[in-house]
Amino acid sequence: MLLYNGISDDGLSPLSPHSWEDSVLGPMGVEHAGGKRTPPERRLAMAHERGTLDRRDFLKRLMTVGVAGGAGVTLAVRQVLAMAPSQLVEGVRKVQGTVLVNGSPAQLNSLIFPGDVLTTGSASLAVFVVGSDAYLLRENSRIELLGEGKGEAKSGSSKDVSLVKVAAGKLLTVFGKGKKRLETVTASAGVRGTGLYVEADPEVTYLCLCYGDADLGAKGFPSAQETLSTRHHDQPRYILAACGGKPFLRAPLMNHSDKELIMLEALVGRKPPFGTSGSGTSVGY
Repeated sequence: MLLYNGISDDGLSPLSPHSWEDSVLGPMGVEHAGGKRTPPERRLAMAHERGTLDRRDFLKRLMTVGVAGGAGVTLAVRQVLAMAPSQLVEGVRKVQGTVLVNGSPAQLNSLIFPGDVLTTGSASLAVFVVGSDAYLLRENSRIELLGEGKGEAKSGSSKDVSLVKVAAGKLLTVFGKGKKRLETVTASAGVRGTGLYVEADPEVTYLCLCYGDADLGAKGFPSAQETLSTRHHDQPRYILAACGGKPFLRAPLMNHSDKELIMLEALVGRKPPFGTSGSGTSVGY
């Protein structure tokens, strides 16, 4: 099965241009009367409508379509958005390569809680849901999730996260309502109902506020602050360490896509403000 960006589940096997669709969505509807392949998002919706996919498999296969970026996911997303909130599943939804939670290998469907530390190795990624937030953690990353208080019980359902510390690596996340805070070595961001992509290095943070509102701070410049309000990747920023001349610099849009944002929002029963068609914006893994 193709897991991500053209890589099979063993990370080595070459795949035909359409084999990820066939292995994920099944052979139904591969050809129609005109001799053309049925789009994968339609095949996924057809399987769900026919009852051949249960809810858990449907969500899993939606993520493969969305993360692989092979096609628009509008129909599949509509199916997820039609689910009742109680049907949406928290926890680890996808694992590729080396993914650790508090030093132990991540398990599909296991819950993630405030206080947990997640790390990924090379050629690895994790997709997970905590409360009303969804996350895509890329390779060679380390993040810590924190809640409002300490010592929260790790039983039942997950608690909402109030602070995300990105020590290293790349994270795409969509947050639900309420105030959240994200920190890296060089930057801080207070956010409200946002989609956010961040790449954290010791000397610089790349941050794209994909949509929503954020108050940015630069740790090397205590008095520096910038407030952003965006709808569609309007103002990416580099946030520099103290050795830089300025705290905030304009940056290009890079390394994350609308399809990924649509997929993450669908996992928590929402859709992004730019709609569910997806522009395929800037994928550069």
